[in-house]
Order: sequence, then structure tokens, then C-alpha cells
Amino acid sequence: MEDHICALEDLGYPEDLAEERTMAAMGDPKEVGRELNKQYPFRWLAIKWSAIALTLMFTLMMLVPAWHFAGQVADNLWNRFYPLHQLDLWDISFVGWVDDEYVHIVADTVEVDLKRTDDGVTLWVYQVGLEAPTAEETVAWAAVSLYSENPFGRSPQLLGSLTAPDGRDVIASGFRSFGGPFMVRESVTRGENMDFTYELMGHRFTFTVPLPWEEAS
Repeated sequence: MEDHICALEDLGYPEDLAEERTMAAMGDPKEVGRELNKQYPFRWLAIKWSAIALTLMFTLMMLVPAWHFAGQVADNLWNRFYPLHQLDLWDISFVGWVDDEYVHIVADTVEVDLKRTDDGVTLWVYQVGLEAPTAEETVAWAAVSLYSENPFGRSPQLLGSLTAPDGRDVIASGFRSFGGPFMVRESVTRGENMDFTYELMGHRFTFTVPLPWEEAS
């Protein structure tokens, strides 16, 4: 329509008359609508939009596994090289302020490097701490990271259980997707070490974690 108006104006038509002649050349709006409906019937529009919807659904179905795989790879790498940046016992045990000083449940933490690898899966105890290192009985904490040796392989899932040697359930929390890191708490007597067993899909990891009694005291 704009091209038609411009062409008429180039021939010397006034602007108002050029617009009037252009609108008249378009024909009866109802007739134009009927002809367009013949060219583009509703069933073809329905097929078009259905095809678009199916294409979008298929694309999303393809992207979800890719996104999940990327998350597995990223978590495997983070859990293997930077677990402390995701779960630090000193940071997560902060409970508030007293006399302008930080108050933590865990009085002190020590970084350790205790690993066990079985069937391509590594369980790594990388940090331990004590709530009251001078008390006769207190609670020990451990930060544990779980990852696959092959970062592009299937990430280990937390389908197992954590138990103390006497059968007591060890409280585990702070779970993240794709297998950690997470924290473990266990009641201990002064001088004891922290012992727990982790079972993952038939594989058993047994740990004796030395606790920093002297360092913390």
C-alpha cells in the first residue's frame, strides 16, 4: 500500500487522493478476507501450529538430557577439585553474633585428605571439626565429597547410607545433586576418632577419620 501511494504521488496525485485510490484498489475487505481464507484454510493453520508445538517439544526433550549431562560434568569437577568452595564446615556452622564476635557450632576445623576409590567412584573426606574440643563428650563433623573419576561418566548418586561401627545412623545433611558434597555428624568421646561406613550401590567405603583434638584445644 505504501509503494502504491508513493507511485501515485510520483504521478502527481495529491496525498489524500493517492491514499483514497490505493484503498479503493484493495477491493472489498470482506471479499479479500474470503479469498485469503481460500488460500490459507483453517486446517492448514492448525497443522502449522501443531508442527511448531511438536518441534518445540522435541527441542526441549533434546535439551533436558544435555543440560542434565552438563550438570553432572560440572558437579564431578567441582566435587573433585573445589569441594571446600561448596561446603565449608566453618562457614555453614555459623549461628550468629555474641559480643561482636562470630559464634560457630564447630569450634575449629582442620583440612584433611582421606580418599577411597572403588569402581571409579571416590569418596573424599576433606575437612573435619569438633564442637567442643575440651569436653569429654562432643560432636565431630566431617565434610565429604563424592565424585566419579571420569568427569564425563555417570555421576555417583547418593543412594547409599552412612553408619557408625556400632550400627548407629550417622546424621547426613547438606545434600546437593549429583553426589555431594555433604556433611556428617557423629557423637564422640574425647580422644576418639570418627569412624563411619558409606555404602553405595553395593560398594563399601570404611573410614577412620582422625580428629583434631590437640590442634583444636
